[in-house]
Amino acid sequence: MLDLAIVGGGPGGLMSAWYLKRKLGDLCRVTIYEASDRLGGKIATRKFDSAPAMYEAGVAEIYDYSMTGPDPLRELIQHFGLQTIPMDAEQVQFGGELLNDVPGMRRKYGAKTAAAIEAFRKRCAEVMSPVEYYEGVGAHDNEHPWAYKTAEQVLDEEVEDVTAKRFFKVMARSDIATESHNTNGLNALKNYLMDVDGYIGLYSIQNGNEQLIECLQSEVNADIQLNHRVLTVGKAPTGRYQLKMMNGKGPETRDFDLVLVCLPHSWLATLGWEGEQLRRSMVKHVAYFDRPAHYLRVSILFDEPFWGDKIPGAWFMSEAFGGCCVYNEGARHDVGKHGVLNWLIPGSDALAFANLSDQELIETALKSLPASLGDARLHFMEGKIHRWLSSVNALPGGLPARDVMTNHRPEPKEHPGIVVVGDYLFDSTLNGLLDSSDAATDIILTEMMRLRRQRAQDDKPLSDKIDRKYFENYRGLGPYHQAWRHFTDPDYLTKLIGIVWGRAAGAKLLVAGSASGELVGALRDRGIDAWGIENNRAIHARTPKALKKYNKLGTITDMPFKDGTFDFVFETSLCHVSPKQVVRAIRELNRVVKTGLVFGSITSDMAPALIDRYDLLRGVKKLGTWWEWSELFFGNGFDLSMHRKDCTDALWEATLAANKGPGQWYADADSLRYSFFDKVEDED
Repeated sequence: MLDLAIVGGGPGGLMSAWYLKRKLGDLCRVTIYEASDRLGGKIATRKFDSAPAMYEAGVAEIYDYSMTGPDPLRELIQHFGLQTIPMDAEQVQFGGELLNDVPGMRRKYGAKTAAAIEAFRKRCAEVMSPVEYYEGVGAHDNEHPWAYKTAEQVLDEEVEDVTAKRFFKVMARSDIATESHNTNGLNALKNYLMDVDGYIGLYSIQNGNEQLIECLQSEVNADIQLNHRVLTVGKAPTGRYQLKMMNGKGPETRDFDLVLVCLPHSWLATLGWEGEQLRRSMVKHVAYFDRPAHYLRVSILFDEPFWGDKIPGAWFMSEAFGGCCVYNEGARHDVGKHGVLNWLIPGSDALAFANLSDQELIETALKSLPASLGDARLHFMEGKIHRWLSSVNALPGGLPARDVMTNHRPEPKEHPGIVVVGDYLFDSTLNGLLDSSDAATDIILTEMMRLRRQRAQDDKPLSDKIDRKYFENYRGLGPYHQAWRHFTDPDYLTKLIGIVWGRAAGAKLLVAGSASGELVGALRDRGIDAWGIENNRAIHARTPKALKKYNKLGTITDMPFKDGTFDFVFETSLCHVSPKQVVRAIRELNRVVKTGLVFGSITSDMAPALIDRYDLLRGVKKLGTWWEWSELFFGNGFDLSMHRKDCTDALWEATLAANKGPGQWYADADSLRYSFFDKVEDED
């Protein structure tokens, strides 16, 4: 069994541990090291000392993307059976008054200002659709016209009305958490669109967001070590990874096979990275995302909600502190007879005001309330301060946005088993953190399967060659011409193509990795104009005479076919291409296909028992999960077919009927989702 360390017991560490249990089961021992005396990091739900009124001391709310597509965080929360409370509001404190969004601005500042607000919101919707918004941070961001302009420049160019310009700064600042000159127009755009219907919803977990931490902890299989501050990460003389730490009593050193570093960006720079190659790579990684943004929370308990019905929503935006959000905690949590207001102060104001004492901060917050609410001091009972400096990122995802693999594995050559997790790699939200945990644990899964096969060699050397012997006893089931149907059912393949693309019969199809042409012949018998390409001379030489015309000898990195020759490609050979040639091979497949590709290569997230049973990793040069492969396809002219027509349920039904489900090939419907790709037009 392999040993894996998770550095950091915040939400990223727990999410990663949860994914590891789901993906790896008992294949590794997981140890979580947390420097503090609690788990959960910046997800923190608290109560006041003088009354059991609840408030959020950390993460304020959760973003809901389910109106546009699958929302993994929402699904995780539902998995735990947690109840959620939708959150909404339209008020803004502007010019000393509480105003109701555009109608209120029109009443106070006139039709011209209101029209400027509406025009810019319309403009924002024109430059980013809800689907593009849903896709989040990615390489497509690098092509957006606002990516290389500051948010300040965008407002200056797009909004002439001075009052409207200030309105947008106030409305977005608590989400951006920095000044408009410190982030780009694209990041600001995504926050402006939060106030436009159809893009995103907000919600909170009933009885506290920290319940998510409790539920995650209840389902992870890990040895949790609190009060263990990791000081350095490097390599031991044995080649394993080594952590040096302080455990509260003294120094401690432990060696591991794999390491997940799940720390906020601000804490990464506090670690020592042993070995010059690793140190340089981590310095570059930290520098690339070094755009700190800040929050300061001022939570105040009152003897009653003295504002009455003057704050009808879950919050209001305020021009105080340069633009902040004031939450009405009673709209989502049990505060009894009391009232609780919770200031989320962002950016430079958070950084500056953090130097004040708690009492000074409480006084300043009370003074910032609009006079129309009454005298807040008469109702004051208690205040709490929580400082979250450098806790988020002013330019999440970096600029330009890089691929997911590069972001999560800073030094892949000598330290492929050190993987980082962080919300700063995506969008500085819990949703992005879950995405990061999913991506990072996929990388870990691939490394785990590699190490696992290496360890197996210690007892019994395994061949890694795709040679004559490989085909003479194909995957341990006998000669290839007898065993191939066990792995590739032509009727099943035909049905899947029909489900996804609506037709198979009469189409022209390329089998990339066709061996001696048996599948090519079977498909031709079913009315499909099937062709094949195979690079192994020994097995290709066994192609029946009747199929020699259709089964070509060659490599998928340079094929003898014209552009757009085939309607579809069914490939099983990409995993046998060297990593340096994989992109070239995918582009070549893209060149010869017109409609879509069925991905059939071996992946690291196939069931370990299945991999062992047939020694599926033999000859595999490029190993990755279905998700890792999808990232390669996305960057080279393909997109998921399910994005245009989600027929996952029908595919899964056909898979179970063909006896290709769990224990046979596909572990779940999600793996099928990442097996079908449409060719997309190059936007250039």
